[in-house]
Amino acid sequence: MYRRSTVIAIWSLLAAGAAYLFVFEPGKSGFFPICLFRLFTGFTCPGCGTARALHQILHGHLVTAFTLNPLFLLAIPFMLFAFLRYSLIVLRGGVPRPNALPAPYIYALFFIVLSFWIFRNTPFYPFVS
Repeated sequence: MYRRSTVIAIWSLLAAGAAYLFVFEPGKSGFFPICLFRLFTGFTCPGCGTARALHQILHGHLVTAFTLNPLFLLAIPFMLFAFLRYSLIVLRGGVPRPNALPAPYIYALFFIVLSFWIFRNTPFYPFVS
């Protein structure tokens, strides 16, 4: 039973967060935390621009969202699929399988995020800010 209530609570929080992001623009109004990595180093992290990208997605501006954080925009379908699959299994009363992602996939994800982190701090296209 706690899995169902957890899934419902997460979907409710996602809906509330989406409504908040739809109304308030990050950096101009509302409460949005600052990136501590950027504050202390001056460089951008892999997550920098995610809130602004989500705001742009909610308003239908996918190209602008892609310029703010391309990795996040490309990862959204995978994250949405994984959470929808998990939610459907739990809400139908099933027990989800334990996470068993093979090591090569984990290393590949690590390499992709690390590469994105490095290249987005270079002065080369498309990472010129």
